[in-house]
Amino acid sequence: MKYLPALMKTGLYCMLLLYPANKLLAQEKPPISFGNITPNDFTINSPVIDSNTSAVIIADIGNTRFEGNKKGWFDYIYKRQTRIKIIDKKGFDLATVILSLYQNKDGKEKTENISGVTYNLENGKITETKLNSKDIFEEKTNKNFLNRKFTLPGVKEGSIIEYTYTIRSEFLFLLPSWEFQNSAYPVLWSDFIITIPSMLNYMVNFQGSQKLYIDNENEGKENYTIKRPATNEDGLISMNEVGQLISIKSPTIIHRWVMKDVPGFNVESYISSPENFIDKLSFQLYRTYDGENYHDVANTWSKLSEGLMKDEDFGAPLKEDNQWLQNILNEICTPGDNELQAAKKIYYYMQSNYTCTQHYNKYINTTLKDLVKKKNGGVGEINLLLAALLIQRKIVALPVLLSTREFGRNSPTYPYIEKFNYVICKASIKGADYYLDATKPFLGFGKLPQECYNGHARLITEDPQAVYFMPDSINEARIVGVNIFTNDKNEIAGTYDKTMGIYESLDTKTRIAKTSITEYSSAIKEAYTEEIQVSNIKVDSFQSPEGLVLVKFNLLLKSFDNANLVYFSPLMGEGLKKNPFVAEDRNYPVEMPCKTDYQYFLNMEIPKGFTVDELPKQLRLKLNENDGIFEYLATVNGNMIQLKCRLAVWKTVFANRDYKTLREFYSLAIRKEGEQIVFKKMK
Repeated sequence: MKYLPALMKTGLYCMLLLYPANKLLAQEKPPISFGNITPNDFTINSPVIDSNTSAVIIADIGNTRFEGNKKGWFDYIYKRQTRIKIIDKKGFDLATVILSLYQNKDGKEKTENISGVTYNLENGKITETKLNSKDIFEEKTNKNFLNRKFTLPGVKEGSIIEYTYTIRSEFLFLLPSWEFQNSAYPVLWSDFIITIPSMLNYMVNFQGSQKLYIDNENEGKENYTIKRPATNEDGLISMNEVGQLISIKSPTIIHRWVMKDVPGFNVESYISSPENFIDKLSFQLYRTYDGENYHDVANTWSKLSEGLMKDEDFGAPLKEDNQWLQNILNEICTPGDNELQAAKKIYYYMQSNYTCTQHYNKYINTTLKDLVKKKNGGVGEINLLLAALLIQRKIVALPVLLSTREFGRNSPTYPYIEKFNYVICKASIKGADYYLDATKPFLGFGKLPQECYNGHARLITEDPQAVYFMPDSINEARIVGVNIFTNDKNEIAGTYDKTMGIYESLDTKTRIAKTSITEYSSAIKEAYTEEIQVSNIKVDSFQSPEGLVLVKFNLLLKSFDNANLVYFSPLMGEGLKKNPFVAEDRNYPVEMPCKTDYQYFLNMEIPKGFTVDELPKQLRLKLNENDGIFEYLATVNGNMIQLKCRLAVWKTVFANRDYKTLREFYSLAIRKEGEQIVFKKMK
């Protein structure tokens, strides 16, 4: 390591500390002792446990420290111990543990001391079932990560499980984060300690809403033994000589954070990802010290982009001589195609002929030639091949890194590659930019899946510019028109017309492709009661990637037959079925995937022999003045009823303080949409 000679030469203690040491480390011990289980431990009481709790994390204790390594610098050692009570079968998922380990050409993370045991209380006695090392499995997820996975044996309702493991790593940029909160289950005690030598400076980021029970720090000293690699006269590492061991006594910062009685995150409707809000700590290495000088080691977008463009599993194939792709282009395009025509043909060719098998893998797992042979691969492979074909056709194309909504947001200020899980392609044609994802069948040219609208993304090029895909930039519109009249047979008949929005159309096309148009038509019929008969169903544009789906059918209303009083629901089932915001309170923002504008129009001839006995009153609601609107306007003109119902939300993110207003807005809208028109037979 280049910093080590100066450190050895000066022999100085490094005095840069991460925090001012102004508190003593809290001495309160965790409430349990691992490996020591009594019958009383099977009975647990806590204010965060209720009748819906399927499991409870009794204690989760972690520790990160550093050791000198044989490469002239440091490894981090991360140890975790966890005890969990399984209450019912829904909590069995906690018995499976997956450890994600990083690796590259220079080394890989390793696990040590994996052990686990399941305790069951049977007839007043405790039985133990230990994890067998043969039941620890390994699987590679992509070029940089593999998983070590194990499942605790003998788990049943009422079990207590314990496990522990250690991860050793030289990748100081990948210090594990610590999650105090679980996405589904309460945590009674979450305890994390980190001991950092003063040669390493980390920024500590805390997110969440729960209060820390302990937040204390102390300073200490540690001896670190580092093996300096042997070098030859030219300063290069010599493989024939033994390196020199160096002992360094360094000041340290010891920081301990504890939370207790942390409720499960309780995921509700309209949230991008719990990862954005869950209570956790994360660490970011930004500077090192060698005894003489500070060294800024924070990554930059330019460094990241340069590395990716040289990576043979990402950008390097785009810069190669890909003349072999010309044969494919000759089949797709014609000499007379302009750039936009050619780009669309290439895009739809990729979309129609390649199947995405890994939706969250940004790298090329094999080669582009192998992908062409197999016709299936990950999202990175397919969209990078799309870029390569466009480039070969002399169209400017670049890869774009982003993180999908469920993966969590990434930071536009700090380039952390593992915060990105998706790749799309940008094509620039005559001053216009088109963002393309060829992995989604029926997705129109220049459109992206909704999950890609997650804020910051990054163009990977010599000048790695930020681009933003915001949910506010999508407006999902729907228009439904219903006409009801008395036909020649004196029946109450009607027509239904619906024009779907972009993403409802995409979902419908995908659904029909997976089943059939016959099954889709049958589902429409089944959605109505026996009093409403549906016939002559027509669905247009369900095979066109760029067209909006149109649904039309005929109606026949039976509820007026031989009736003196008829309660008629004028929205015909098109309104909201339930309020998406159930909880009275919410601790995090509401994040909708897009803006919406749903409109419904009814023109209804009053059935002969009937009169309108009750008509819903008109209602206009504004959501925070300019954030949305609900309109319900019903009038009678002669023998015609005209109704317009509109629900539009023009904003996608609502802060906690707006939650009750939003909840009440939807509650009033649903209540109004459920009102009925009462028809009374004339005497």
